Amino acid sequence: MKSTQAKITGASQIVFILGHPVSHSLSPTMHNAAFEKLRLPWLYTPLDISPREVGPVVRMMRAFNIRGANVTVPYKEKVLPYLDFIEPRAKWLGSVNTIYRKGHQLCGTSTDGEGFLRSLGSWRTKLKGTRGLLIGAGGAAKAVAGALAQSGVKGFYIANRSGAKAAKLLKSLHQKYPKLDIQAIPLQDATRFIPYSDWIVQSTSLGLKGETSPVFLKNARKGTLAVDLIYHRETDFIQQAKRLRLPYLGGLGMLLHQGVLSLEYWTGRKAPLEVMRQALIKGLKSR
Repeated sequence: MKSTQAKITGASQIVFILGHPVSHSLSPTMHNAAFEKLRLPWLYTPLDISPREVGPVVRMMRAFNIRGANVTVPYKEKVLPYLDFIEPRAKWLGSVNTIYRKGHQLCGTSTDGEGFLRSLGSWRTKLKGTRGLLIGAGGAAKAVAGALAQSGVKGFYIANRSGAKAAKLLKSLHQKYPKLDIQAIPLQDATRFIPYSDWIVQSTSLGLKGETSPVFLKNARKGTLAVDLIYHRETDFIQQAKRLRLPYLGGLGMLLHQGVLSLEYWTGRKAPLEVMRQALIKGLKSR
């Protein structure tokens, strides 16, 4: 198929990924493959910006009729004051990962939570009534925690290095989901709670550079699902799960599905999921 990306014309539309750094991101590969499949003369490009440039860049998006953007670390919270409307789920999270245009307004939402649930595949239907362990209490953890709460889980433990951060997430969850049985525990104690967990989600950056996992899975029950949101490499956490023959998932599925949802916000078209999946796999292999 002839590429629609080869030539920028007056009909072209631009979508950014805003963050620092962003050179490692596979999102441009995924979205540009989707635009080509949909025969849209759109371009998705990384924009590495400094904190002081966040406001001016969002104002530029409004002035130049930019169709939208993804927002990644460390700006998912910093963009909020510059948007015209923030969807309730993003307002609760206190962060957005997707900016889209609605008329003359720039709107913010978060596709991370639903993207995570979709990445679970058939496991999503098995979550109701379960209990698990969430490692981390940052932005990704909050999105995952909110999604899990909506999925009907009985409760979960939040293990984080910073007790204050875990307590803050716990308070937010209790306010929104008062019936959930949630406890914050020190990260160093997390391994003790693994035998009581039906699933374990590792949402921190630990393992991204080859570090040892903050928890050890040797006492996990047979069939416990292990999920690591890191997609750049096979982490120690995932290697443990493989050795123990536990079902496991990396973070590529979450990246894919949050991207699918973002693209549908921007274009109003059904995203070519399989094309985007293959683009991610190819992009990952080429690194």
